[in-house]
Amino acid sequence: MRVRVEVCVTSLAEAMAAEASGADSVEICTWLACGGVTPSYGLVNTLKERMGIPLRVLVRPTPGGFVYSEFERQTILRDAMLIGLSGVGLVTGALNDNGLPEASLMKAVRMAAPENELTFHRAIDHCDDPLAALDACVELGIHRVLTSGGRTLAIDAMDLLREMVRRADVKVRIAAAGGITSENVVELVERTGVSEVHFSAQRTVATSTTKAAMSSVYDGMTFETVPDEAKIDGVMNALLKAGLR
Repeated sequence: MRVRVEVCVTSLAEAMAAEASGADSVEICTWLACGGVTPSYGLVNTLKERMGIPLRVLVRPTPGGFVYSEFERQTILRDAMLIGLSGVGLVTGALNDNGLPEASLMKAVRMAAPENELTFHRAIDHCDDPLAALDACVELGIHRVLTSGGRTLAIDAMDLLREMVRRADVKVRIAAAGGITSENVVELVERTGVSEVHFSAQRTVATSTTKAAMSSVYDGMTFETVPDEAKIDGVMNALLKAGLR
């Protein structure tokens, strides 16, 4: 089995590092600390022009939960329509009050970008019944589900991930996310059967300046990051040595 590797990126530098290390795809977002929100259209187009591997784009309007207001729903649909014109895959998700995928919104997203691959993201990890949510994704025609199995770390949810892979069969691809490292990726793949892993790879750079802070609330905090090539190479090499690449 050849396991696909996707790196979640927030910049051209991170995307180019992922491609150089042999990643199969990148997901573009911004503000990784909150799990990511929708990136700028300019960043999406720049990566589209520069990258030679498939791109997916996160469509998530807020860093909060996944039950959306009408305004937030309209934002998702407009972003899906606009970003979808680039021909990239879309990664989004929404829940209803019962904690299941919001069928009407997901159908509307499909209508807004009918030719684009659609991934239901880790909103599924906030569902009370992830397996019922997976069944709903199948019924909605979702192509791919990104999940940690309802836990912060995918390695802590291997039993559920294995069942999700079995249940999805060939109808939906399951991509595992959540704390993927070179130390755990082989065990995770071998024990769950997931055919794709997803992780971010950036390092915070310590900086000091006497100039004015851009936010008085976070004065003194560091937000500058650089690509973590060593993490990507570590995951790739671990999979290669295990015969999974």
